[in-house]
Amino acid sequence: MKKYLLVALTGLIGFQDVKAQAFEEGNSVVSVGYGLGLGYGRLLNAYSAYDGYKFSGFGPVALGYEYGLTDNIGLGLNVSYSSYGATWIQSSAYDPFNVTEYDYKYRWSTLAIMARGAYHFDIRNDDLDLYAGLGLGFLKFGYKWTSDDPTFNEENQNVSLGTPLGYQIFGGLRYYLSDNVGLYAEVGYGISVLNAGLAFKF
Repeated sequence: MKKYLLVALTGLIGFQDVKAQAFEEGNSVVSVGYGLGLGYGRLLNAYSAYDGYKFSGFGPVALGYEYGLTDNIGLGLNVSYSSYGATWIQSSAYDPFNVTEYDYKYRWSTLAIMARGAYHFDIRNDDLDLYAGLGLGFLKFGYKWTSDDPTFNEENQNVSLGTPLGYQIFGGLRYYLSDNVGLYAEVGYGISVLNAGLAFKF
């Protein structure tokens, strides 16, 4: 009886040793997600008191690729984009009697292209992949401010766009519903504080 138990225990240990992780050397993972931005819409709150104020926002959307250099280290690329804008009505600054009103439109966009490295924690689970990492790369801000006010000059509304160098700090998890398709969620600092979506492993 002891011999049988020893054989069964040895087999169980051997099975656990060869059990695959959710992330392994040679894996490629493509992710597509949508997230919560860093609150750029609050920049437009100063105009919310004007008549006809309407805010609209899109993104950030994210597309990522990661390759497993080892069972624990992954290297990849992530592209994110977001766009926020508002429209409102106000009188010209040169109209002291506020007789004529004009339409104003403003849109702010952000594009991030980041090289990323991640450490995947060794939890020996087929379905769950926990990771954390850093990203560094290109960050581009853009804006467009227009009005039908004949005295309006966009150059007078110049906004500092800062440096094109950007970075990310993130932590996340992937949960695979099958061998190749799963869900993911990430939190951190970058173009998005939270994003989630689908992950495809091959």
